[in-house]
Amino acid sequence: MRHVLRDLELRAEQPTPGGVALVMVAVANVALWVAARPSGLPTERFVGEICGAEAVLLFSCTLVLATLLPGIERAFSGLDRVVVWHRRAATAGLLLLVPHWALATSSPDRYATGIGPGLGDLALLGLLLLGLWSLAPNLRAARWPGPVRRLARTTYERWLTPHRLTGIFVAAAVAHGALVDPVLHRSTLLRAVYLAVGSIGIAAYLYRELFARLVVPVHDYTVAEVRRPNEATLEVSLEPVRAPIGFAPGQFIVLAFGGATGWERHPFSVASAPGNRQLEVAIKAAGDYTRRLRDDLSPGTAAKVSGPFGGFDYRRGGRDQIWIAGGIGITPFMSWVRSLDRSSDRDVDLYYSVANRAGAVYLDELATAADAHPSLHLHVVNSSRDGLLDAQTVVNGVSNASEAWVFMCGPPPMMRSLDRGFRQLGIPPGQIRWEQFDVR
Repeated sequence: MRHVLRDLELRAEQPTPGGVALVMVAVANVALWVAARPSGLPTERFVGEICGAEAVLLFSCTLVLATLLPGIERAFSGLDRVVVWHRRAATAGLLLLVPHWALATSSPDRYATGIGPGLGDLALLGLLLLGLWSLAPNLRAARWPGPVRRLARTTYERWLTPHRLTGIFVAAAVAHGALVDPVLHRSTLLRAVYLAVGSIGIAAYLYRELFARLVVPVHDYTVAEVRRPNEATLEVSLEPVRAPIGFAPGQFIVLAFGGATGWERHPFSVASAPGNRQLEVAIKAAGDYTRRLRDDLSPGTAAKVSGPFGGFDYRRGGRDQIWIAGGIGITPFMSWVRSLDRSSDRDVDLYYSVANRAGAVYLDELATAADAHPSLHLHVVNSSRDGLLDAQTVVNGVSNASEAWVFMCGPPPMMRSLDRGFRQLGIPPGQIRWEQFDVR
């Protein structure tokens, strides 16, 4: 359970307008239900119905966040933060379903007739299954039954399609509450608010599934070059069919390649500098789809690019900076490095952690860039030989570490461990920025 609750952790992070607004809306909904409580309803039953209504609100919020609209990204200071709050809201909603189910059945219900109870069962089972599937990689799967272990090992590609059914189960939950909740039958105000909240969530889901691709610009590209620097990595250069997409260093795109099994949309960080006409991405062959790309992708393949997204930008930090990349997480830093010029006033220590040097990418170019820019100091950490990189090692190797701004990108467990370490060593939370983009 500790690993599930970690998704709800509201760390001492820089507050964002979006995060503050989401918390305030959730609190206001509970306050409204308490203030407008109808008389004559047992307390246990009323608390159960509050939990259900709050779960519907939180799930509706997750559907709104999943639209990936630019205004939402700005409100949360980056799409990675949107994903974090999406996960937090969904996890909180799942936890609320348990007391809702237990308490809402604590007293007789004259409205529990017709299809209402069936819709509730469908929503409960569907949301719990999808939620468990999403949280499975964060659980200590070895301690759980075999089905949970299999869910934890499921690839992103196989998880994504069922996850898109979330909106259907939320719609079932909204209809269930409207039909059977005795509080909503007794309070016109609460019923109106409940239906408005549910309708917003369902509308966001329909927009995401049916209309988003018509609204969000999609740019046509063609694969110009494919490089395979090692067995697990693919470097792809894309040539625009028309005008190239504009982006800031450190941002990522959603990319789909054509072909018989193509047009699956996946996020990839951009490695090229904004001034280049060609767009470059580095892809790690970690799942079924990316392994197929590693084996089969060839020049001339059509590609579609959406974006850019993200607010991972070193220019928002101070003069002294620490950049930490883990594995393929070097990609956004390559865009930063390639964008450096003589006018750069940041003093940077770049730590690049790799399992072994054979699996590293861009090493020669990084070394050349460090020679060309005296303010860029490169540290390559071979974890198979030197052990895992930790915050104390970084701080020991950097002058003025307490004043430094830290930017990180890599595997989520590595980032969480370093984040905790830097905070314990006294680096202010507002000076630690890492791409928390973990799609599950």
